[in-house]
Amino acid sequence: MSNHELLRLVEGAGFIFRGKVVGHGAGQQRAVSGAEDHGVTVAVGEILRSTDVLKGLAGAEVTLIGERSSDVKEGSSYVFFTTCLSLGQDAVLRDLGHLEASAGTVRETVEAVRIAEDRPLQRRVAGAELIVNGRVASSHHLARPSIPRSEHDADWWIAHVTVRGVIKGPKAGKEIEVLFANSDDLAWYKSPKLHEGASGIFILRRVDPKEVPEDLDRATYQATDPLDFLPAERLPEVERAIESGKRDR
Repeated sequence: MSNHELLRLVEGAGFIFRGKVVGHGAGQQRAVSGAEDHGVTVAVGEILRSTDVLKGLAGAEVTLIGERSSDVKEGSSYVFFTTCLSLGQDAVLRDLGHLEASAGTVRETVEAVRIAEDRPLQRRVAGAELIVNGRVASSHHLARPSIPRSEHDADWWIAHVTVRGVIKGPKAGKEIEVLFANSDDLAWYKSPKLHEGASGIFILRRVDPKEVPEDLDRATYQATDPLDFLPAERLPEVERAIESGKRDR
């Protein structure tokens, strides 16, 4: 399998693990339509990529279904690339692909996971006009409308950020203004809340005229994506993303 194919497989899989095939055609897969023909039971060993919820499957037996699941050999170990179909009394996973487990395939998979998980930050850094290390000196409402403009109103605020150092972009003044969404609505709850004392790395773009109030100064920056404000200890990741972008040019 080429590195490109492996990376594509990793990006599509929410749960990747090294596991040993326990048996064929047994377990919870019979509750899933069409699973009887392709189901296998696998003991989960080392987890290579996971959500917080699925981390609890370490050491458990799960059912895998997929067109190629019947190809695996009982008693053999593989690296499985999966998505979760059901997480009840017995977990049922869809097998997107698998590789025979070895030190080499595990190492290559771990590296592909690292690359896949770095990509969102790399894209955010590549599109940023200014990245600074700073601290919020103060923040305030942008406006106080009598009623929200919509059900998912962002509740726009402005943060006054004291710049400690520029990581990417043009030389900045001692203080910059950054627009942020203070709303806890489902549409905005992951957006950074930049209140006084918040300190870290600001990954900034100029305000998006399609998203913000019409009368806002277009020279203002905005931070609305979860990756737009990071703790200072993630500076090495940001610097790696910047260097990666330079190499890709």
